[in-house]
Amino acid sequence: MGLASAVLAGYAAKLPKKVSTAVAKADGGGDKRMRGPFPILSTPYHEDGSMDYESLKRGVRFTADSECPGVIWCQSNDAVDLLTFEEKVKGYEACAEAMQDVNCMMTFGCNGVDTAQMLRETEAVEQIAKKYPRTNIAIITRPPSTGKTLDDVRAYYEAQAKVAQRPVIIQTVVNNTCPSPTVDMLIDLARKHPKIFGYIKEESGGAQANANMIKENAAKPIIHTVFSAWGGWQWLYQSRRCGSEGLITERCAYAPLLGYIWKQMENNDRDGKLTLAYALFRLLIDQRDFPGGLRGYSLYYLQRQGVFKTTVSRVYQKSENKEQGMVAVGDTTKWKLHNFKLTDLQKAELDECYDDMLRFVKENS
Repeated sequence: MGLASAVLAGYAAKLPKKVSTAVAKADGGGDKRMRGPFPILSTPYHEDGSMDYESLKRGVRFTADSECPGVIWCQSNDAVDLLTFEEKVKGYEACAEAMQDVNCMMTFGCNGVDTAQMLRETEAVEQIAKKYPRTNIAIITRPPSTGKTLDDVRAYYEAQAKVAQRPVIIQTVVNNTCPSPTVDMLIDLARKHPKIFGYIKEESGGAQANANMIKENAAKPIIHTVFSAWGGWQWLYQSRRCGSEGLITERCAYAPLLGYIWKQMENNDRDGKLTLAYALFRLLIDQRDFPGGLRGYSLYYLQRQGVFKTTVSRVYQKSENKEQGMVAVGDTTKWKLHNFKLTDLQKAELDECYDDMLRFVKENS
């Protein structure tokens, strides 16, 4: 062990000073605020399953205070389809109120099983934006879950462009039955509606996402910003090699570290801490033997920080708990309450990991 340590120390001493290896990133134009990590906040609930709007406010402010340039609610596989339209609108307004005069893009999920539902949510956001002009507001929208063809997808986004008056991030994947918009379609939509589209959450499967990201970034400034996805897996690779300029992930609990990683990306890893910070992030989100998915131990962290009051979730009456979250089996409208439990040993390990993260950010900021 002593010999190995001496060899490694000697090798490290001979290494050249760390220099950035990131690809050059052309100016994408568009809204300059639409870059960086935009974590998705899970929906907080009271013990009885009703929405906790005060915790929602604390959650978006926690993310902004962690120096993430954007925060998203409600989106992704967080069982957002189990919220009523009225609950979503009340949540939009709570977030908009909490984020007044805050330098962070409050980004609202406007999605639908069809065009009509998506437009209803988009129109609600536009009304709230008029009521809260001191809040920076954007939108994120995934394809229609009942879409069958690329023509369905195009018509859906063309309809949104007639209603939306602000940047809309297109999330490229919704399910296994609706096709994702092609790179050519994304470029065409951005060319026709440059103030609305041109912002992409690229989450196509496997290596296809990386190939798409390279093509999309080559289309700047028609395309403005391409965000990584996949919960942050390959974010470092995609930033360095594919031109990603941000991350959209459900891991809002790790906002302090996400904000730090983004700073290192922006300063071309001047401090040589980017790989270490990213490795710490991967450690935090890869505790797979603990309750995982989007509403697993991340909720424990938010509760521990005083952001959420409970770890209660609405879940589908029949569901499967997969890595990307709860997936409905059968009826997607019926739900039950679920409150996951951690053992004392699991809590002790999670606490140590999270405290290490907070300590790392504080000591290196």
